[in-house]
Amino acid sequence: MRPARRLGCAVGAASALAGCARHATLADCSALLDRYVELLVRQENPKADDTEIAKHKSATRAKAVNDPSFASCPKEVSRDAVGCAMGAPNVDEFEKCLE
Repeated sequence: MRPARRLGCAVGAASALAGCARHATLADCSALLDRYVELLVRQENPKADDTEIAKHKSATRAKAVNDPSFASCPKEVSRDAVGCAMGAPNVDEFEKCLE
């Protein structure tokens, strides 16, 4: 699954938890996307260099611009979930933060 789509799915699951909590900013959501892509690329290719990761981040950001799931991130993700996900050591833990 593509990183933007996978993050969108994880973000959608976070909507139930967002309730009354302070919401993520657009900058938070962009940082989440970058972090998720980095974790995903490193999981799939532990030898990936910074150039390869940057290439994937750029491509994913371009796709996220038109993704409704990504657009809903600031309304559906809490600041607590952002903090959890940004500190996650791997994709699985990242996704758990947004469930």
